[in-house]
Amino acid sequence: MKRLAVLAAVTAIFSAVMAFGGVQDFGKFTVDVPEGWTAKQDVNGVFISKNGTDGKDLEAVSLSSDSANGHSAKEIADAFVWHWKDTFPLIFTPEVDEHGYCEWYMVNSDGVKIRAVLGVEGEVYVLIMMSGLDTAAEEIEAILSSVRDK
Repeated sequence: MKRLAVLAAVTAIFSAVMAFGGVQDFGKFTVDVPEGWTAKQDVNGVFISKNGTDGKDLEAVSLSSDSANGHSAKEIADAFVWHWKDTFPLIFTPEVDEHGYCEWYMVNSDGVKIRAVLGVEGEVYVLIMMSGLDTAAEEIEAILSSVRDK
């Protein structure tokens, strides 16, 4: 339930309606994956991308969660930024908002801008990464609104 609380708070602004391909189960949570999008599970979450997009046109959302091990959102965000410093040539420093969530932007070598939002609730962090917000905002918002904790 803690993952859901973090995710609900981080995605509270999202409320779009669209056609979905169906609910898919990813162990820790379920997500309605829209028609025309593909979801691939990894160790800590899922990567959902629009079919036929790659490179500079990447429209995708990544959801992951794991133990926070007693660390704050800022500490975890800074660790991710340090880990990815060689992968993303341009990373903006994570900023903490009034709710304690961290948000930052990264740009990869193809020029893809990625928005990252990380929150911690108790011992669990949730990291949401999104690209293609300028072309697929409603679809990404609908995906995030559909996430349900198990």
